[in-house]
Amino acid sequence: MNDNLQATLNNLINSGSGSNPAMNTLINDYTTYHVVFVVAGGLLVIIFVLLSLYFWTHWKRVPKTDKRKWTFEKKLYFAFGALSILVGLMIALITAANATNVVDPRHGFSLLPDSISTPIANTQKDQLYHAFNTWLQSGSDSIPSIIQNKIHERVAFHTTKALVCAVLLVLFVGFGTSIWNRLIKQSNLHEAKWRLRENALVFSGIAMVTLSLLMMVIVVANTQAAFGPLTLTLLYG
Repeated sequence: MNDNLQATLNNLINSGSGSNPAMNTLINDYTTYHVVFVVAGGLLVIIFVLLSLYFWTHWKRVPKTDKRKWTFEKKLYFAFGALSILVGLMIALITAANATNVVDPRHGFSLLPDSISTPIANTQKDQLYHAFNTWLQSGSDSIPSIIQNKIHERVAFHTTKALVCAVLLVLFVGFGTSIWNRLIKQSNLHEAKWRLRENALVFSGIAMVTLSLLMMVIVVANTQAAFGPLTLTLLYG
């Protein structure tokens, strides 16, 4: 059945016709999937640009000391400023790549049929792919119920996951900000010594940054999946 579905998709793609409502529904879903990332990615790029400006501004304002040119606070602002620029550039690059699929979705979609895995015979996934194949060949604008049910499951799953991870993202950012502010205050105290407690806070702060970036990726990915579930259902069942 996988071979039949791939053949049907390739035939519809190669025909270049936009008269098949079923195929148009798939293409529109694929486009929406990438539009979501372009919008989210664009917002993230702006956020990281603003963050980099914030950190660089504070880096310049940190006064120098007699003992050392760069205090812990100055090093910290420099590190976060550099990280913000690096992450922002990476997101901008990925956003640009997704934008090409928004401009020409059929070209990007043409690469998907070969990525469809072969299901085990007489399984739910096999039945799902059979429904996809029949639907695409019929050209109907009405999505079969078996596919609709799978779409609803995906939307519910990815929406829940995106919301949970968004909450975790806020918590990690909040905890991380609190930890780094506390370390800055400690480092500015002349009598303060760098002890095991401070070292533990540094590792905790790094962990919060790492987890925050991870949650950011998961939130965006699951938001995409919630808005473009049909394409993912075609690829993964």
